[in-house]
Parts: sequence; structure tokens; C-alpha cells
Amino acid sequence: MIANALVDIWRAEGVKPLLKYEDDLDIFRYPVPDGQFVDGDFRYSYDRESMLSIVSSLNVPWHPEKGDPYFTSLTIFIGLLWDLVEKRVSLPEHKRLKFLARVQTFVGSFEGHRCQLRDVEKIHGSLCYIAFVYTAGRSRLPSLSNFAASFKGDEFGRRYPPKSVITDLKWWLDTLIPTNTYRQLTPRGPLIDKRIFVDASTSWGIGILVEDRWLAFQLVSNWKSEGRDICWLETLAVEFVVYIIEAMNICNCRVLIHSDNQGTIGSMGKGRSANYHINLSVRRTYATLASLFVTPILEYIASADNPADPISRGESGPPHLALTTPFTLPMELQHLFINADRFFH
Repeated sequence: MIANALVDIWRAEGVKPLLKYEDDLDIFRYPVPDGQFVDGDFRYSYDRESMLSIVSSLNVPWHPEKGDPYFTSLTIFIGLLWDLVEKRVSLPEHKRLKFLARVQTFVGSFEGHRCQLRDVEKIHGSLCYIAFVYTAGRSRLPSLSNFAASFKGDEFGRRYPPKSVITDLKWWLDTLIPTNTYRQLTPRGPLIDKRIFVDASTSWGIGILVEDRWLAFQLVSNWKSEGRDICWLETLAVEFVVYIIEAMNICNCRVLIHSDNQGTIGSMGKGRSANYHINLSVRRTYATLASLFVTPILEYIASADNPADPISRGESGPPHLALTTPFTLPMELQHLFINADRFFH
């Protein structure tokens, strides 16, 4: 409440923009033509001293080490290093070493040995936090959350981490070792609506529509296995669309995709899934999206209104409207579809 009061006072006095998360504050300024404070080639409405003087009578107990001694384009906020000029975010070096050591300790202590729930929750919370910078790591989190759930709240029991947990943590080890890793904060372009609709059916396969052009993928008879269900097929449909987007040289934008499966929309929105097979699809999808700087905007459409529904049930569209854009599909998926080589290169 006290911090919120500070924010209200500053904003009322024209100090903005500013960010606050719990007790963490970061205050910015931008050039104005008639500012009384000169810094380099620009004029500003306030400097650090005048900004602090506004609330000085409140005797705020500022942290002696945190915060910046002057306005700068390189600042730490909520524990992350933000570069306003280069538009990127990264882990401060001491934080990278901290989390690297945390992963090393878990793997070294519990590979082949039992651990407790608090051990799993600690490493899981740490990796959830830094996944904002290491976005590819979001799909490396479900193995940990599933393992934590297997304890069923037992704080004193001990369990062996499954192979999937150790494999994902070793990926994190390799990822955290390099220095100077950052996430580029690239503004996405306008929303592109290419009238993309996806659907899937367990009785036939996957149907896709892009600008009224259709594409259908018939499943082999023995496609189904544990974890491979309708939600997985619907997620594959979105993954296929992303490969088509890549082949069409679409980049640096947001792309609207219509789906009638809320599970797929949720998994894509979070960047992960508790289902192993869906999680692999999400992982492949986001690896491609990251290279394109494309953000998918998944919008729900009722099955009855989804024009891709009949295509996913084997009702092909007119031959002259068939989508012929070739794209590369992961080898591990090609054997699941009949005559897949007709579509992929």
C-alpha cells in the first residue's frame, strides 16, 4: 500500500512512466522540448534528485544497494537486466551463475537418488522465472511440474526423479552455461489474418484452411498410442500451420489461427503442456516461431462453425484450391500420415 501511494504521488506530479512489482520500482523518463533538466543532447522534466525530492518528506527507506544512481538505459528490474537501447532482456551474470549452480546441485544430488517435494518445487520455481528469458525452456518445465504433482502434497516422502526430469535439467545446464544470452524484445507487426482454420478428427486426420486453400493429412491406422489423442492431433494441426507460415516467408508479425480445441489453445498460450506428446509439438512449434519472430494468436471457433471440420474428416475441397506450399515436417511425424511425402520436402 505504501509503495502504491508513492506511485500515485509521482504520477500526479508528472513522474512517469514507472513500473512497480511489490517493493521493486523502476522509473523512466523521456525527452521533452521544454524540460528544465539537460542530460546530453536532450531535455527532461526531472532528474533523479528532483524526482526523489517529491517524496522526501515521507522518509522512504530506500534499499542501500538496489536501484540506479542515475537514469540509464541499462537497468535491473524484478531481477532481470533490461537493455532499453538494444531492446533485450537477460539474466544478470550473478543470477545466471546462481541458477546454473542450482541446476547443477539438483542433478548432482538427485540423479539416481531420491529427493523431496521441496527440492522439486525450488528448482521448478527458479526455472519458471528464468523461462521469460530462455523462452525455449518453457517446454522443459512440464516434466518437473508432473514430478512435483506425483508427490500428492507429501512434504516428507522421497521419490526418484524420472529420466525425463534429468534430461530436461541437463538441457537447462547446457543452456545456462553460455554467457551473454538474451531475449530480443522485438515489437511484433500488425495482426495478419490469412483466414487460417485448423481441425482434427481421430477418425480420419487433420484439415487446414489458409486463405480458402485446403490441405488434408490422413492418419495411418495405428497412429494412436498412450498420450496421442484428439488434443494432440489438434496441436499438430497448429504445428503444421506454423511450418506453412515459415514456407510462406511470413515473419515479424502476429498471425491469427482459428481452432476449436481449448486444450490446444491453452497449451500454445502457455508454451507447454503436461501431456508428453503435446509438449513435444509445442516445443517444436515455438522453436520455429522464435526464429521467425512470429506470435500466434489462437482464437476459439465452435466446431459447427469451423470450415476446416469437413476437411479433417476426409471431405477434400476442390482440387484447384489445394494448398501446394511445400514445407519440412519433422521425421518423427511423417510415418503417422498416409502418403506424407506428397506434402513435405
